[in-house]
Amino acid sequence: MGQTLDNEHDLLTAEIMISKKNLLVIALGFIVTFFVFAFAQEISLCPAYSYSACMGIFNGLAEALLPVFPLFLFSLITYKMREEVYQAWFRFVRWWIPLSVLLIFIAPEYSHDWLYPIEKGSVALLTSAIFLIVSLLIIVAKYISLRRV
Repeated sequence: MGQTLDNEHDLLTAEIMISKKNLLVIALGFIVTFFVFAFAQEISLCPAYSYSACMGIFNGLAEALLPVFPLFLFSLITYKMREEVYQAWFRFVRWWIPLSVLLIFIAPEYSHDWLYPIEKGSVALLTSAIFLIVSLLIIVAKYISLRRV
C-alpha cells in the first residue's frame, strides 16, 4: 500500500472499497447463510405450527442470495490479480449485487402469465447470468489493458 493517492476521487474510492480478503470472507459467509436457508427444512429451523409460512420466508431469502455464488467465484478469481483489476470489477459489484437482491425481493412469487413468467427464481437466474457475463467482460478487458501498458 505504498502508493499515494493523486486526487480526491482516488481518496474517496479507496475509502469505500472493500478489500479483496474482506469481500471473499463476506461472500463465503453469505454462501453459508444461503445453505442454511435452502436446507431449513432438513435442519428443522421452522416450528410445526407455522411451517409453511416459515419455509416460504427461508426459500425467498435463499433465492435472494443466489447472486452471491458468482460474487464468490469472481472474488476468488480477482484475489491474485492486480489491484486495478479488482477495483474496476468492484465498482460494478457494489451497485449490481444490491440491485439484484432488490429485484429478486420485489419479483412476484408466482407468475400469472405463461408467456412472460417473471418470478423470483427467473429473476435470480437472470441477474446472476448478467452479473457473470458483465464481470467476466470487465475483468478480461481490464486485465488485457493492464498487460499492454
